[in-house]
Amino acid sequence: MPTSASPVTLGLGNLKEEDVSLLFEQKILDRGIKYFEQGRVRRPFVYHDSLMAECQGTLPEDYHIRVDMREGKFVASCTCPYAFGYCKHIAAVLVAWLKKPSIFKDLGRSEALLKRMDKGPLVEIVMDMIRYDPDVVYVVNLRLLPRKELSGFVQREMKNIFSEEYVDYLNVREIVKKLDIFREYASDIFRASDPGTAMVVLVPVIEAAIDKYTRLDDADGLMRNFFSMIIDLYGDIIPAFRLDGERRRCLVGALEWYSAAEGGLERILRGFLQKETGQLGEKRFMLNSVELRLADYKRSFITMGPKYTDEYEYIEERLERLEALRADIKGFTQV
Repeated sequence: MPTSASPVTLGLGNLKEEDVSLLFEQKILDRGIKYFEQGRVRRPFVYHDSLMAECQGTLPEDYHIRVDMREGKFVASCTCPYAFGYCKHIAAVLVAWLKKPSIFKDLGRSEALLKRMDKGPLVEIVMDMIRYDPDVVYVVNLRLLPRKELSGFVQREMKNIFSEEYVDYLNVREIVKKLDIFREYASDIFRASDPGTAMVVLVPVIEAAIDKYTRLDDADGLMRNFFSMIIDLYGDIIPAFRLDGERRRCLVGALEWYSAAEGGLERILRGFLQKETGQLGEKRFMLNSVELRLADYKRSFITMGPKYTDEYEYIEERLERLEALRADIKGFTQV
């Protein structure tokens, strides 16, 4: 389920049942209550105004949920395939917080203890964490590497994560779990007022997901759902850039992804481009950018081989795709 924001202006400590009920359809909330009562909420943590937990779903593996209060807005995400608002797993975690907050381990207390520790014991703890969960090494490297080395590191790890020629639907979940570490880190860096570094981490993840998506059996929609989440984050970061040129480069990058994406990811990017073009007031710029790409594709027909080859059909589909986006933008643009 993709991340989204809702206008709940209270902190987690002041959250009430009536506030939670406004976030969900009643049937979704009822299922969340049932999941909580069945003990499906696992490994719950609280850290300042954030909740993190796992929730056992219908599949053997648990879904990962994160709930944040950000600048007066409620933001939540879940790795389940549900794509129509907040899901029952998020509801279960919030119900657990309301009904039994004592089960949530307070990471703030752990943080205070760690800050008082010497370097040696801290290193031992980190190494223990890596032994228990090797994916922790991603977090360690992301934290320790200088910014100039981050892009290369993330690109190398994307190649490793997507090294298989084909990934069945059972292993897609493991890939999404790894990628979500990079998304979470980019989100944390962005919230720490460093949009540039956040993009350095996020962009290779987006590009790898687009490039490798057709190799995955995404029958459950987990990767598609994750892609919606990272594109939402990309859209959150763009306005943080002060210069028009920086924001426009981000839009042009998304336009390139829209041209390259397959398997339904292009529909996510089309909606993203429509929304961001309007919100950033860049309608004329985006129309010009789309027109330039249309002209490039049309020129390619001049040197192309026989009609109805794979290359011809590819170009024809891209033209149709860009023309559809142009129509979308024109629909709400005064040119």
